[in-house]
Amino acid sequence: MRNVFAVSIAVILLGTAAGCDSNDAGRDVRTEAEKQQALRDSAFGSMTETMDRARDVEQLQRDRKSGLDAALENLQGR
Repeated sequence: MRNVFAVSIAVILLGTAAGCDSNDAGRDVRTEAEKQQALRDSAFGSMTETMDRARDVEQLQRDRKSGLDAALENLQGR
């Protein structure tokens, strides 16, 4: 009984170690556009438009902040 348990544990450990291959040769390498398209085609596709809008708003706010910072620096430099 003890041998069966030990063999079972060994098989599980070896299977886990084999599944944790660090070689990148077998991984799927896709561009960002392909990843975005895959996301749109998935179950989360309806959420991608909302996420894109949120990124656009975030970038708009960054641009506005940069403009305000530049204006403040010009005022302080006078």
